[in-house]
Amino acid sequence: MMVSCHLGGGKLRKFRVLAVATCLLWHPLASVAQDVVLAEPPLREELLPRSKVSTEIVMGVMLTGTGGDGKLPALAMTLPDRWVPKGDSETSICARVTSKNGRYTATNTYRIRPAAKAGTQPLDFNSKKLDFLRENEAAVRITLGDCQTRPKQFAPALWTGDVSGGSLHVFLNAGGQQAAVAADGPGDFSAYCADESEDTGLKYTARCDIPLEKLNPHGPTTLFFTVNRNRTAEHFQIDVVLPEN
Repeated sequence: MMVSCHLGGGKLRKFRVLAVATCLLWHPLASVAQDVVLAEPPLREELLPRSKVSTEIVMGVMLTGTGGDGKLPALAMTLPDRWVPKGDSETSICARVTSKNGRYTATNTYRIRPAAKAGTQPLDFNSKKLDFLRENEAAVRITLGDCQTRPKQFAPALWTGDVSGGSLHVFLNAGGQQAAVAADGPGDFSAYCADESEDTGLKYTARCDIPLEKLNPHGPTTLFFTVNRNRTAEHFQIDVVLPEN
């Protein structure tokens, strides 16, 4: 049975998001009515003996840490209202889990059922590689559209580990170069990203932290990134959507 969590109406919105996420991570889910289902079971995952090179830049958009501390992984998302399908149709989303060392990937399409409840939603993640995932950091990203669609909108993902402060964490494959982020949400925000380069960390090398109060509560927030490569600044952007409830 899923343990329900109740939040006081006087709390700030950012702490509502964090408290719900924390509740999900601390209370294991045995059986719940699923609003988001795996499109083509079984789970598609791959564990390689060596790291695999990737051309992806955004590896994770998360409210939690990246795990690797022995805790059991639990995959979930914060489902935005605008992603909930209307009528009898279903909406496709893609969940991608990538270990920092580049050896593990899981890329799966999920379907959001009509009348799904916005907010924190668990995702089926019946992995056969849990022993590896317990001990290795991983970044997670949830994007609108199936896994063949070029991602345009991201929803914050939840993974093993503690909910981290009051920030959204974006993990970049920046090739060990300096990166910076800016947001078009409430107030001005820009910051350098933290360097997370390691000799064995090939998939993401930068962590960009954006305070939740700098994200729009009603609609997408565009995040602008700059990565310096070979003395040339490269620019790209993504849209992140929080649930409105």
